[in-house]
Amino acid sequence: MLAFRDERTDSAFDRLYRAAAPGLLAWIAQLPAQRRLASDPLDTLQDTFVNVHRYASTFQPARSGGFRAWARTIASNALRRARRRPQSAGVLFSELTDGVPEVADSAAGPLRAARHAEDEQRVDAAYALLLVQYAAAFETLGERDREALRLVEVEGLSYAEVGARLKVGRSNTKMIVFRARKRLRAAIGEAFERSLGTAPAMLLSTAVRLPLRRTA
Repeated sequence: MLAFRDERTDSAFDRLYRAAAPGLLAWIAQLPAQRRLASDPLDTLQDTFVNVHRYASTFQPARSGGFRAWARTIASNALRRARRRPQSAGVLFSELTDGVPEVADSAAGPLRAARHAEDEQRVDAAYALLLVQYAAAFETLGERDREALRLVEVEGLSYAEVGARLKVGRSNTKMIVFRARKRLRAAIGEAFERSLGTAPAMLLSTAVRLPLRRTA
């Protein structure tokens, strides 16, 4: 774990996964919470390692139990989130607004309409720029990464279905997609920094998902 925390390389992460995943999976599978969830323990394992990857910088080897205790804590938290997570694939806009539709302002004057049109133009221009950077970054990915993203984001296939096509397990498919999105975000951020001197956080937060779906 220390090697991955300090190096942040794919090879270090792969070594960590191969060494720790079997034991952690066995521990997850015997948990009562996992059994009550009635889902594949590999899903929990995958969510755990996604967070290990994401929060590697917070690992402190001096703490009691070392990596094993830290990883088990992450797995337990992943299980709690899974139990609270709704079964639907997404969240409806009506749920975000408490189911109360917005009422159109029939009294909106020409000034407000003009401002709204200007805002739309700015959003379209920003999105067009993002799409250009996304397309360039997408081409830098490996063939398997591009295919995995296409199947998930464009075709809307499940991780299990994508894994079957790529001839890898569902758990590995989730990691492939996670890493591909991470590489896209990094490449787009670097491109914005070269051209603008900064990487707009709001655009980067959508870069790993929205462009493929919008252009599908």
